[in-house]
Amino acid sequence: MLKELNQQRRAKEFTDLKIIVEGKEFEVHQNVLASCSLYFKDLIKRSPRDSSRSGEKLELAMSNLTADVLELLLEFVYTGSLIIDSANAKTLLEAASKFQFHTFCKVCVSFLEKQLTASNCLGILAMAEAMQCTELYNMAKAYALQIFPEVANQEEILNISKDDFISYMSNDSLNTKAEELVYETVIKWIKKDAAIRAQYAAELLAVVRLPFIHPSYLLNVVDNEELIKSSEACRDLVNEAKRYHMLPHARQEMQTPRTRPRLSAGVAEVIVLVGGRQMIGMNQRALTAVTCLNPQNNKWYPLASLPFYDREFFSVVSAGDNIYLSGKRQIPQEQNHRRVWIQKDRERSPNPTPPAMDRDTFH
Repeated sequence: MLKELNQQRRAKEFTDLKIIVEGKEFEVHQNVLASCSLYFKDLIKRSPRDSSRSGEKLELAMSNLTADVLELLLEFVYTGSLIIDSANAKTLLEAASKFQFHTFCKVCVSFLEKQLTASNCLGILAMAEAMQCTELYNMAKAYALQIFPEVANQEEILNISKDDFISYMSNDSLNTKAEELVYETVIKWIKKDAAIRAQYAAELLAVVRLPFIHPSYLLNVVDNEELIKSSEACRDLVNEAKRYHMLPHARQEMQTPRTRPRLSAGVAEVIVLVGGRQMIGMNQRALTAVTCLNPQNNKWYPLASLPFYDREFFSVVSAGDNIYLSGKRQIPQEQNHRRVWIQKDRERSPNPTPPAMDRDTFH
């Protein structure tokens, strides 16, 4: 049926809609176009019906579309096939999104996802956001964040808007092992057009996690950058990072978005389990094990064990990155338990032979 309908379209048989784009006329069937596009369905329903009663074709003149793109859209509607390449994919997706050809959009999105590279992912990301194309947006965003070191070397990143640049560089999922690369990319973006962009230096520097930059780099490179030295707000950010390095015991009071490590840094807040008790039959013993749970991957990891085994009911307090134990109740001497155990063994046996009294046997 599609094949026959397409032949009728080309022969202009039974067509009842004429679309005029760039002076070129396209004759189609209203019901076919309306069944594939909500935009055209609504447009046709709202059009005057006088022409249809008189036998004349309904005419629509469109100025926000090119003839080549419309030809490709109609070819897809009538045949289900499409010739798409890297040169026309973006244009086709924009048109398909604007005119609500949803199936056509899926084809374009599928193609563009396979074409993502370090040199075009930010452009595709911005386009997907503008068109509210959620699927492509999420794919391009995840890709761009994952390959940040490659994206940072591309010219494209220096040409995106300030808001897009800040949104990208401030993301916790930005994959970088060294925050120095983030700083260098920010400086390059500013110097690309320093006359205009220098006024945003402090706002841009604020997306860099300066406290995670190596102290020597902070003092020898960042401190000597002219853009930093000429801005009081930038100097304040650098001084904040210096204090963070100089006063490790006061870091808990210095928490800002800049002191939150990126996910790729391998640093995470964990839940620490200290000690505990193990039941052995009717008895129990204190544990010296210390483990932690990382909520990011839901995995447990062993930490250094407690340096003692004869205490229980102590308090555990965290302060910054440190954990402190205070208070205790001394566990009764092990020797007393051994004597009771030996006496019971003698009662059961007329000629008891006491076992070795090492700690492993006892526990």
